[in-house]
Amino acid sequence: MARADIRSDGRPIPLKHHSARGKVQRNSGNFTRGSQLLTHEVLMWFAGAKLPVIVWFFCFLIAYSVILSIMLDEHEIQLIGMRLYAMLWNWIGANPMKPVNLTLPDGHIRPTVMAVVEHIPQVITASGKAIRGLIGSFFVSLFATIPLSIWFVDLSRRRGRTILQERHERGAMLVERDVLAGEIARHNRACFEADARTHYPDLTPAEVVRLPFAARKAAGIHHPYSLAGIAYPYRLEQSHTMIIGTTGAGKTTELRRLVTQLRERQDTAVVFDLTGAYVESFYDPAHDTILNPMDQRCPAWSIFADCTTHSEFTAAAAALIPADGGSSEPFWALAARTLFIEMCVKLQEGGATTNLALSENLMTADLKRVHRFLANTIADPLTAPEAARMAESIRAVFNTNAQVLRFLPDEGPRFSIRDWITGDKQPGSILFVTSNYVDLPMNRALLTLWMDLAINRLMTLPRTRSLRTWFLFDELGALHRLPAIENGLQTARSFGGAMVLGLHSFEKLIEVYGEQGARNLASLARTKLILATADLDTAEQCARYIGNREVRQMDEAYSYGYNNTRDASTLTPRKQVEPLVIADDITNLPSMYGFVKFPDGFPAARIKLVWRDYPSIAEGFIARPDPKPVRSKRGAAAFAEGEGEQGGRDGSGQVVHEAGEALDAARALAASILSAPTEDELAARAQDGERTDAIVPVDADAHRRAGEPAKPREPDDPRGADAAARRSGRDAPRSTAVEDLTLVELRQDFSEPDAGHDGPDMGI
Repeated sequence: MARADIRSDGRPIPLKHHSARGKVQRNSGNFTRGSQLLTHEVLMWFAGAKLPVIVWFFCFLIAYSVILSIMLDEHEIQLIGMRLYAMLWNWIGANPMKPVNLTLPDGHIRPTVMAVVEHIPQVITASGKAIRGLIGSFFVSLFATIPLSIWFVDLSRRRGRTILQERHERGAMLVERDVLAGEIARHNRACFEADARTHYPDLTPAEVVRLPFAARKAAGIHHPYSLAGIAYPYRLEQSHTMIIGTTGAGKTTELRRLVTQLRERQDTAVVFDLTGAYVESFYDPAHDTILNPMDQRCPAWSIFADCTTHSEFTAAAAALIPADGGSSEPFWALAARTLFIEMCVKLQEGGATTNLALSENLMTADLKRVHRFLANTIADPLTAPEAARMAESIRAVFNTNAQVLRFLPDEGPRFSIRDWITGDKQPGSILFVTSNYVDLPMNRALLTLWMDLAINRLMTLPRTRSLRTWFLFDELGALHRLPAIENGLQTARSFGGAMVLGLHSFEKLIEVYGEQGARNLASLARTKLILATADLDTAEQCARYIGNREVRQMDEAYSYGYNNTRDASTLTPRKQVEPLVIADDITNLPSMYGFVKFPDGFPAARIKLVWRDYPSIAEGFIARPDPKPVRSKRGAAAFAEGEGEQGGRDGSGQVVHEAGEALDAARALAASILSAPTEDELAARAQDGERTDAIVPVDADAHRRAGEPAKPREPDDPRGADAAARRSGRDAPRSTAVEDLTLVELRQDFSEPDAGHDGPDMGI
């Protein structure tokens, strides 16, 4: 940050909750508490500081004794003693003329008086030696005591600091960025030297470094990428990466830095770009390809360019049509996939491998025609005209997800993701899978399919330790569920794939992949870059990724009282398991700040991203002029159509015809009921002995025909003739396929529903 502020200066901030009430009663005031603690602290300080003084004093005594024993003889020591005695005698005012005998250094005894002792030359000489010895002893003891005192003070401070330090017992660790960068650099250096000895046994590591980059890469020497300014541990890019952060936290900044590195290392990548930021900064028409059905630069593509076998079509269908298929029941999605797979296989057998053929023969074709195409396949029952409503529902699920296929361009050379992944391409090529937010609702299924095809195709290549292709997802939650990504995270590293998954929140990931699927994806992406996030649940999950530790801590407590014997400080050790980072630490991170966690036992570290302005070299999105769905004449289908087929979806004329017959049957039934005799008439006839069960001339099939279209009657049936006349145009023709309200009411009043029969009513 530019300057220290409340986020980083560490100053104490008193906080009182707005709902606090009352005042806590204390046994002592602030002065009493402070004075007791201060006195206790000073006394304890003096107790520790007197030890160096005691050491100095004893050093001084020892030094002085040694010096006096060397400089003075026995008689000089006596003379010094007599001088001290005379000074004390004169100070107390005793008789100065008291006679004394002094033994001189040469052994002679000199009689004198107490007042003269201080002025005798031999006494003065001995006193001078004693004073010089005193000064020398002081400096000797001082020079000996000062280093000891410094050592003692430093030891005491370190002991006081370390006794309160937290001791890491086990679990995860959190270190500073430079510590982690240095450890990984040493690890990578050792791994590089081992690789160099393997691939270039005749060269030293320093000579291998001086080789051209292309030669080293061709030989299999790895060149680590960096994440957040810290190098990946050797060959661990393929352990996959998850970048978690809210909008503006720095995900795009770091992903663009990865793209810059892969350009420099001449690796290839598949980039899912939802904002156009990567296309603007890196797109090169000579090397790169853009897949976006609404972008003018998108090449011609069809599902047949990447799928040729039944299993490949099955995998593509799973990506194109999500698990729920837009319905709460998985049957519709599975049935729509089956319909798509069988139609693609049939079209491929007939040589009609275009988006136009798929649209005309499945998405917009008549149901009878679709059924005829798929006859004798497992999709045959799904398209049966007898179950028209189910068949149309299945096709509706497919059309809802696959409608964007009709907008793909057909002009120009056909592009194949399979060929791009497996074939020879220019070093550093990038496949951009893009969209904008306006087109995303329609494009989502196709974007999911493209990314799925790329991942699946990579895993058909030979195994390798070297990095081949990056897969970068700026926002994974914007796509439907990718079936291949779950398998890819498990096995893509064996085929040279490295994935980087960008997320805003785990809730979006759970929405797409489910709770278990989201946990599985997060566990397979072993490298985590955690930036600021506004979602507390996501922050808690990120805190768990950074890890917990068991720590031993010391609690310091004080006791005081009127009696000094009660004054004490106590240190109590305790162990507890605690998170290295709490969720609030992550939600309160500034932009571009975060944490990085590499696999293989390396500790987590705090990081700061550096923003970089990438110049725009291309348009992020160039709209196609008036994109329209592909259309052709009906006769351009891949298979010949039969004669006599009704127009529209399964023949709208047939629907009107069946509705007319049902209406005729319902009216006949109503007329027969209205013409029935009353109860009084029935009673009178019963008295006359007449049969009452044969009076109402109602056709036994009338009730059934009131609820479903009737079959054509023979010409001698007046009702059938009347219906035939209506069909032949002698009555006014019905111009719409909308069912008449009268028919609905009559069916509800007079029909007898058959619980086990869905029947032609599904087509009305």
